[in-house]
Amino acid sequence: MTRRRLLVPVAAALIGIPLFVYAVDNVGWPNIVSGINRVGWGFIPILLLSGLRFVLRAAAWRLCIPPHARFSLGQAFAAFLAGDAVGNVTPLGLIASEPTKVFLIRHRLATREAASSLAVDFVVYSTSAVTMIAIGLVVLLANFPLSLGWREMVVTALAAIGVGLIVAWRVVGGTWKPERGERPPWRARLATLRESVLTFSAANPARLWRVFALDLLFQAVAVIEVYLVLRWLLPEPPTVAQAIVFSALDRAIIIVFKFIPLRLGVDESAAGGMAVFLGWPAATGVVLALIKKVRSIFWIGVGLILTAAHPSQAGPETDPPGTGRARPI
Repeated sequence: MTRRRLLVPVAAALIGIPLFVYAVDNVGWPNIVSGINRVGWGFIPILLLSGLRFVLRAAAWRLCIPPHARFSLGQAFAAFLAGDAVGNVTPLGLIASEPTKVFLIRHRLATREAASSLAVDFVVYSTSAVTMIAIGLVVLLANFPLSLGWREMVVTALAAIGVGLIVAWRVVGGTWKPERGERPPWRARLATLRESVLTFSAANPARLWRVFALDLLFQAVAVIEVYLVLRWLLPEPPTVAQAIVFSALDRAIIIVFKFIPLRLGVDESAAGGMAVFLGWPAATGVVLALIKKVRSIFWIGVGLILTAAHPSQAGPETDPPGTGRARPI
């Protein structure tokens, strides 16, 4: 790691650690311990639900892989879990996780095909994540009393999501004209990304929708997970709308603060603030964030073990001669 890249995790830690300390100190350890005790053995089904979410993501990725590849759901699950673990413990995110997945399946699928499948999976999953955020904003707008200023902010955010999707598709779609010369590297990668999606969609239109359905199911299981934790933490059952809002907040935090390992401090502060907004003690949100962090650390540990235990094997002969290894997108 270069000195410049080393500054990223250091700066992220400097941001996250004080936020974490403040969030915990603000609600007090006794309240946090009390909340964790209320969850108790409920942590086991939470752990199982989070594992199911990884299975759904692995199944979605597997559908993005060419049908000729002999790639089981178990192998996809192991590779996805390992790649996600590497991406979570470093500030590099996708830059680290996607090459790890390609590395782990290189003996079963040509590198270029693996990179293309990950590109399709990334686009479809990102669409489902943005959809989840938009649903959360709509639910917030429809089910909670908001001041005029907050309502305007929510409507603006929804409009920004719509405009952002259109702009993103236009940029990915290639507004670059040939007479302008060679594309900048980042434009070339976006064009390659779009080509992968369009090629996959043209050849497998039904599969693309199945991938999107699995990703939406992944988001739905996340809502169930949040609902259960809140059910154990609160004296009265939460509403589904409240769980959706919390889950949408989580998606937004992951997207914006991916560069902070485990989003230390950010999750706790945001969840504590949301709990207060909904009329609950801040400790409710902080405990929710801590429980999700602990289960993430568990699966990260499993993923790192799978990465270390993976046998070293040569890439498949299906890689075109002379092309070398294609960089994942």
